[in-house]
Amino acid sequence: MVDDIINAPRTDAIYNMHGYLTKVPVQAIIPLINEFAPNDGWVVDMFAGSGMTAIASKMAGRNAVVSDISRLGQHIGQGYLTEVNQLEFAETAERLVGESKREIGWLYDTFHSRTGEKLEAVRAVWSFVYVCPKCEFKANYYEMMKVAKWDKKKMECPSCGNAFEKKRSEYFGDEPVLTVVKKDGENQLEQPFSDYDRQMVAEADRMNFRDRMPSAEITPDREMYHRSALKKWDTTNTKHFFSQRNSAVLFDLWSRIQNLGDERLRKKMLFAFTAILPRASKRYQWSPKAPLNAANQNYYIAPVFYEWNVYELFMRKVSACLKSDNMVFGSLEANLNTEQRYITASADHLAHLDDNSIDFVFTDPPFGSNIFYSDMNLFQEVWLGATTDHEREAVIRTTRGQREGSAGRYTDLLTGAFREAYRVLKPGGVLSIVFGNSKGSVWAMAQRAFKDAGFTGKPVRINILDKGQRSVKGLASGTEGVATLDLIVSLRKGDEAENRERHDDWSDSETVQAVVDKYADMQGMTASHLYLEVLRQAIYEDRDVASIDLGHILDSLDKANYSVSPDTGKIFKK
Repeated sequence: MVDDIINAPRTDAIYNMHGYLTKVPVQAIIPLINEFAPNDGWVVDMFAGSGMTAIASKMAGRNAVVSDISRLGQHIGQGYLTEVNQLEFAETAERLVGESKREIGWLYDTFHSRTGEKLEAVRAVWSFVYVCPKCEFKANYYEMMKVAKWDKKKMECPSCGNAFEKKRSEYFGDEPVLTVVKKDGENQLEQPFSDYDRQMVAEADRMNFRDRMPSAEITPDREMYHRSALKKWDTTNTKHFFSQRNSAVLFDLWSRIQNLGDERLRKKMLFAFTAILPRASKRYQWSPKAPLNAANQNYYIAPVFYEWNVYELFMRKVSACLKSDNMVFGSLEANLNTEQRYITASADHLAHLDDNSIDFVFTDPPFGSNIFYSDMNLFQEVWLGATTDHEREAVIRTTRGQREGSAGRYTDLLTGAFREAYRVLKPGGVLSIVFGNSKGSVWAMAQRAFKDAGFTGKPVRINILDKGQRSVKGLASGTEGVATLDLIVSLRKGDEAENRERHDDWSDSETVQAVVDKYADMQGMTASHLYLEVLRQAIYEDRDVASIDLGHILDSLDKANYSVSPDTGKIFKK
């Protein structure tokens, strides 16, 4: 099993340049391109997302035509592949920031609390304010946490001493509590928000750039409107997620980028700009130890959040862009005369591609009901002037009246996409599908989809994709029922299944237990590894996997006297 694992950590310069939901690292795609596409071959990805397949094709010296309905995905993919003069790009960024600072950068002015020196704030920390249900005192969440020494279970109302419960307390608003400054040659200093700092915030409120910057309503017909309780928090417009001060600076910087005459420089600069938007918003979560970043799968605003200096975020991202470019364009293969295109098209309608014309299809379809790309992409797409049609998205909807028929539409779209892959592939061409989910029912949908599309033969290979370190929730895989690894199923056009022996499903707990007994003691093994090994064997043997969930693995581990570490996600003997 270990030999079938592709390790591609999510830590390289390309992966970290621009955020997008569920990216596949290019280092996971390149080996498969090298194996299944000839040197002058063509590669396709119909669920292209942020364009990683096109970038991997560029680096591997292959041609690629990738597509998606995502406007943000197209923007990101084209941004990666836009090559500019690095010196000119860096100098232009510095010039734009310098001009913007002279115009509006004074909003970040503050004073060093010890020396009295005027400095530019690195960031501010803001806190929710709640109304105590017992005495109606307006309590600052950060201050209550600080008194409780960061133990949320010990938080009390500072007025009446009543135990604080967030669910029982009314949200009143938010207010700044700290400013972070950095003097040359010294470490960063956290200092209380001063009267002068409040003047800057008040001035930004008076200017009200929030109503001038690009924005859009997040309407009730969108899944994330309900999942993120946007009406409850009065955050039903993308502009509601930005402070007035950052709104002013973002709008000024964006306007200057829009006025650049060089199209390639403008596209690359906007690529860096959209990359900072989640962190430049209220979604950038604070913690006592280190920033927790912005939650990219929902519209959550933490009770304590950052207001980060936009100029610092932007110049950091400009540097990251240069590092990414060095990776994308730095190899000999990347300098071959190849073509990479990213177009907008539905995955089940690739009218731009001829029959039997493509050597290799690599694609990473949406994961059932886990993520709603178009809803989250809207946050950045409003700055592009083009938004994704969320009604065409391949997802299983789970809220309100949208549930009915959603699973069927999802399966139909997957089947249509794989039929298109079958149509455009040359005889003997390979389709590699990346898929990850914790529910057998979703896996069964994918299994039926590629069979119905014509890929009926035994898979050429099934790899486990390990993207490296995961979140705290991911590390607790098994304890929370979250699969943290993906499978890559590779199927060949023309391989038939007439001689394959059909089997029943794998609901038999003894079969699952056999896998657990075989692999549980292997070093570094997680519940996700075992779950995907069960799926691998079931798919190889053409079994129905609908009844196998990650929960089956957890039960089998428990019966075999194993447990899962909440700190590392790894299996250990009890």
